[in-house]
Amino acid sequence: MALFCAKCDMTQLTYNEAFDPYNAIFRIIRLNDACLFSEKTSFDMLRILDFYLLFPFRIQGISLYAEDVSWRSISRSYEWMVPYGGMPDDRVIFDRMEPFQRAAVSSLAKAGHVSTEEWALDEVLFLKDSMPDTMTTRVRTSNHQMADIIEILCSMRERYPLLGKKGLKARSKLMEFRYDPV
Repeated sequence: MALFCAKCDMTQLTYNEAFDPYNAIFRIIRLNDACLFSEKTSFDMLRILDFYLLFPFRIQGISLYAEDVSWRSISRSYEWMVPYGGMPDDRVIFDRMEPFQRAAVSSLAKAGHVSTEEWALDEVLFLKDSMPDTMTTRVRTSNHQMADIIEILCSMRERYPLLGKKGLKARSKLMEFRYDPV
């Protein structure tokens, strides 16, 4: 998107992957390819994992189990990905990403890659269909380049519950957790 400032006579081109539904589709496919979501997954869990796939340097802000503290140093190794210029805090970015993440999952559902019945309930169930070879190659190449982060995200999904005081919503501080049914 091009912006023009009449007073400063300057044009600026801006793009942020967080607000691109096509990039969100790619990230969600990457997560599914790596973590093999064979059962339905809460959309909120997918949103959190997607956030940390896009911003791996922010993993160091999560309250982790003692045995997972080493993830912080891995997260710090991705600080080169911090965008130039100021960004809002994590929760603001996370909230702003939701419509694009919803659009991504809706597109995957319409294309037959995600169950429409489960999606109607805010659950994501990937269907057993194949992606084109070119997409699979790109996904696996990207996942290989960030293998350590992908491993963290898959472990996070398996080991951390989503809900409650000790859940991922609370630990990440990205979502309200106090009213979660536990």
